[in-house]
Amino acid sequence: MNGYKQPIKMKKLLVIIILSLYFITSSKADDIRDFQIEGISVGDSALDHFSKEEINNGVKDFYKDKKFLSITIPVNSDSYDTMDFIYKPKDKKYKIYGIRGLKIFKNIKDCKIEYEKAIKGLSEIFINSQKVDAKERSYAADPTGKSKIHNVYFWLKSGGFAEVACYDMTEEFSKQKNWENNSLTIAILTKEFSDFLLNEHYK
Repeated sequence: MNGYKQPIKMKKLLVIIILSLYFITSSKADDIRDFQIEGISVGDSALDHFSKEEINNGVKDFYKDKKFLSITIPVNSDSYDTMDFIYKPKDKKYKIYGIRGLKIFKNIKDCKIEYEKAIKGLSEIFINSQKVDAKERSYAADPTGKSKIHNVYFWLKSGGFAEVACYDMTEEFSKQKNWENNSLTIAILTKEFSDFLLNEHYK
């Protein structure tokens, strides 16, 4: 597998099934690389899972100073509607530094129900993590302050974090940005990318 050496211990599998959100793992975990979303782990090459054409056609969003690039790929899955990947623009191997799965719901009530299930499941898996509940608050991207976000972070001692988020945006803001509303996301990010977000991108 491209990107990094497999750890000596067998990789654990995190199976996330939206709508019922069952979480399956063999034991507690302390390394973000032990987890997969739709069979994909951070450190993998995106080319192991998608064609170069699919990657190049993905929606692209550069982060500060273009150090990292985000792409969005539609997936044929019962669990997610799209997958987002983070990689470095000049990396021909497309090593993955972050993964996010997104599922769209018809209404915010259903999103919140699955959000709570996701938090419960991840709390049982990331036993040694620092859990931070950001509570419901205004979504910073919406200058009106009317859109809301609910999210919880699981910070791992080895670095990196997992996040569960539910987005409750106004119809006007959602259409303006062409962003999906009533959406649940589950993400895993490496220490390198999370450090970049905290120390550079959001400064």
